[in-house]
Amino acid sequence: MRRACAARDFQEIFRLVNRRTGSSYAVIASAVGKMTSGRVSDIIRGVRSIRGQEVIERVCDGFGIPGEMLSVPERPWEQSLPVADLMPNRNAEPHYSVEAVENPDLVTVADLRQRVQTLDSRYATEPSTVLVAETGRLLGKLTQWLGRSAPYPVSRDVQAAVAETSTFMGQLVWDASGRNDHVTARAYFGQAVNAARELGDPVSEGLALLRTSFVALYGEKNPSAGLKLTLETAEKVQKSSNILSGLAFLHSAEAHAMLRRRIECEKSLRAAERFLGRAEPNDAGFSMVSPGQFGRLAGSCFLFLGDAPRAEALLQESVTEVREKSKSQAIVLGNLALARIQQKKVDEAVGTLHRAIEVVEGNRGGGGLNLIFKAGKELQSWNDLSGVRDLNSRLFGLIAA
Repeated sequence: MRRACAARDFQEIFRLVNRRTGSSYAVIASAVGKMTSGRVSDIIRGVRSIRGQEVIERVCDGFGIPGEMLSVPERPWEQSLPVADLMPNRNAEPHYSVEAVENPDLVTVADLRQRVQTLDSRYATEPSTVLVAETGRLLGKLTQWLGRSAPYPVSRDVQAAVAETSTFMGQLVWDASGRNDHVTARAYFGQAVNAARELGDPVSEGLALLRTSFVALYGEKNPSAGLKLTLETAEKVQKSSNILSGLAFLHSAEAHAMLRRRIECEKSLRAAERFLGRAEPNDAGFSMVSPGQFGRLAGSCFLFLGDAPRAEALLQESVTEVREKSKSQAIVLGNLALARIQQKKVDEAVGTLHRAIEVVEGNRGGGGLNLIFKAGKELQSWNDLSGVRDLNSRLFGLIAA
């Protein structure tokens, strides 16, 4: 960072802030002020630069960079805290621990956010019960830091971390409960929404709203409430993220399908496809899009609409695209089994469920578990078949585990 500042290399400065703090382009733009996320993207890609002193001073204030490092006058906030406290040298602290810090600085908050992102990367293939305790401790530390007096750049990053970690905590709690603890999950998502609104970050707010819609749709089985939340998400992020907009419309489509509104469902699917087709690596929601995602949700839609053959075709294709042994794969397999049961393809459904059980035994995903047991219940009409009886034994073993 010091080398980049000495050279006034704003492309590298912005890139380092984005990488080290995990801030979205919208948050970076908000921190600097009078800047759009599109301009932030242009700066990081080297398409545009920064020249005016007033803008450079805003960069100092937004990123917590002492004025001297960018050859501008000392910033007012520098007088309230030594530079060493804003940009410390962690190499001199071999026993440094985030949990032990009482008064955070920019690097401490970035370290904690990186730990949360590492936990998040494990979510797809590991049981949520393994991740929830550490995530809860980190969120507790962030909540403690919120009450501390700190320079604006530090308090802003703490607020951003609270929004991200609260959303992830709500996701973990809901999944670990088998998608049954709606109250606690909603409380965490609400905390994330409040933090994001205070920060002025539409992407973080939109993600928390979208996660809340999942609770309404797949937990509370209230598609009308879920639809309201997905549409609110789409409106919130329409100027900030094509990917989040696309995901919001995907889940809007599923809400319409649950309400048996085929025309509205297919209209939402087309909107989702358009937005996701515009996805670029610099999109604030890029990390949320994954292979097979569209087919997985579209297949679920046609399953709700009673079009089992079309659902089966979409889900069969998605099985090969989603991440192996992931919670998403278990959900795809569960829905694929249901599509085959609706067509009375019992042997194929049983084979698909065995495969789904193998996946969910490793990650204990709540969504996959619920679909497996739902499909198992629907197979009881064929309980006279040895394959179904063998599957029942395996389902009992899954319950016991």
